[in-house]
Amino acid sequence: MPRKQLDPAPRQYTPSITLNRRISTRLSDAGAKQTPDTIEHWLLHEALNGQDILALTGEFCRRLNAAALPVSRLALNAGTLHPQLVGFSWIWEADDGFCDEIRVESGALQQPSYILSPLYRSIEFVETVHGDPRDPALTARYPIMADLAARGFADYLVTPLTPSVGAPQQRVSVSIASRQAGGLSGPNGVALQRLFRLLALHVARLTAVLISQNIASAYLGEAAGRQVLEGSIQRGAGESIEAVILVSDLRGSTELSGRLLPESMLALLNAYFECLTEAIEAEGGEVLKFIGDGLLAVFPIDREEGPHEAAQSAFAAATKALTQITQISADPPALLQDLRGWQPLRAGLALHAGEVFFGNIGSTTCLDFTVIGPAVNTAARVESLTKELQRPLLVTQPVAEMLNTDLNELGTHTLRGIEQPIKLFAPTPPDIEKRLT
Repeated sequence: MPRKQLDPAPRQYTPSITLNRRISTRLSDAGAKQTPDTIEHWLLHEALNGQDILALTGEFCRRLNAAALPVSRLALNAGTLHPQLVGFSWIWEADDGFCDEIRVESGALQQPSYILSPLYRSIEFVETVHGDPRDPALTARYPIMADLAARGFADYLVTPLTPSVGAPQQRVSVSIASRQAGGLSGPNGVALQRLFRLLALHVARLTAVLISQNIASAYLGEAAGRQVLEGSIQRGAGESIEAVILVSDLRGSTELSGRLLPESMLALLNAYFECLTEAIEAEGGEVLKFIGDGLLAVFPIDREEGPHEAAQSAFAAATKALTQITQISADPPALLQDLRGWQPLRAGLALHAGEVFFGNIGSTTCLDFTVIGPAVNTAARVESLTKELQRPLLVTQPVAEMLNTDLNELGTHTLRGIEQPIKLFAPTPPDIEKRLT
């Protein structure tokens, strides 16, 4: 199913930042009074069971508030290894009681708001910045201080939680703001530094898990990566699922590879796969594999409301991807504007449904997490007919029967290596489809 957007109100985030999750710390039991000592005890005992950094941050801030420590805003900032993201932040504010998890895209690192911020000094140079946002000298160096002062903050501290070793994208920093002048200094500052040292241990273990999840998801897909991290790493481990399968292939890729320089072909493939993956993931599908210029994705039926929803999501993703591929041919993105001789870009896609085995295959030393089975083979064979039938998208009868969409019947076809002939369909009206061929 298409992903739902989370309402960020009452907070606002820049375009390079996406609100991922949100919790309310006001829903927690705030009856027991806290002290720095009780928070330290919690960090050394109960917090060890925590597996979610958002929940840990929210509870930590709730306890700071219950201990009457003058922290009005706290943000944990952690880098990560991800092809599109540079990191995550977990932001708590006393005013609304929300703790947000946000995803920070790579473009944020080039923004002046980051480069001219204390956070930049903390992440890139492992420095601590502490002062009154109302101080003109501090505002002159860090323009964000004016915004903090306008919100009524009178003390601000940003400090690294990880050592200077390692790359900046693997460092963690915390920033806190107080509406009490000098509220983060003296005994309060000593208590907070003590608690931050313990918090850093939890952040280190949980961000290590987050980095592992990001790497596994980037290379295996979200569902496959999750299963591997949960222990499904033995050869043959997996499960049989019902799914709608999407297979795609770039037309004329052999000829293109012969004409384009390797780096140009790589840029073209990246733009092509971006069209596909964005459409598939937006509709709730899972990209499992890139094979040369081919792609394999699934829309599991058991995770949808039913077969109809899975088929509709897969069909919407396929048609959206084809439209986007046509659009980049007409209006190339910056990545392709300097390339010549590749237009028009065309692709063939096939949709089929059936039972597949979702799991580990390979040797004892090298495994791949993928889907296999007759249904996958059928989808691949159907895709190979897209050029012969001059249709960019072919839909098999099992998928067609799940859809509430007008389709053009193309007859029954015998597939190489497949015993049973299969009836094929394509989107209508044909004149729309012709623009995609």
